[in-house]
Amino acid sequence: MRPHRAIAATVTAGLLWTVPACTGETHAPTMTRAQAKQQTADYAGQAIADLPQPVTTASGRENGTNCFKNDAPSEYDGRVVEVTEKRLSGIPADRQAEYVERLRARIESMGFHRDDSEALRTSIHFTNAANRFTGSIDGIGSTHGMLVIGFTSPCVWPDGTQPPH
Repeated sequence: MRPHRAIAATVTAGLLWTVPACTGETHAPTMTRAQAKQQTADYAGQAIADLPQPVTTASGRENGTNCFKNDAPSEYDGRVVEVTEKRLSGIPADRQAEYVERLRARIESMGFHRDDSEALRTSIHFTNAANRFTGSIDGIGSTHGMLVIGFTSPCVWPDGTQPPH
């Protein structure tokens, strides 16, 4: 497996843990799918805005997925999550810690709090308690000069309200 594919597989697995069965009141209005997508894109743009150079940014995963019912995790409930992922390459190996620290500080400055302990050395996961968006930094410790950041929305109704039955 090529190095960037191995990182992509790790990142995809990391982002998938952010797609839970949807919790809370499933009938309540939400932001729309388009608003959720815009918010994930905005978070990604803000996170990488002031990174030191050199860094090359490329889009990674940009698609959402369906949410599942709480009591039937194999049944879709009609809501979706949106994902924006950015691959950051060209990071000098001796400066990776600096990039990770800048990303972490910036993500936390946007209202996110770290979800995990120091036990996960290859990724950091975040949650914004105010709006339930999640974020991640993956590829930490990689010698391939690449990190991947991602943001995922909470479950939302595609048009902001539950469709009539």
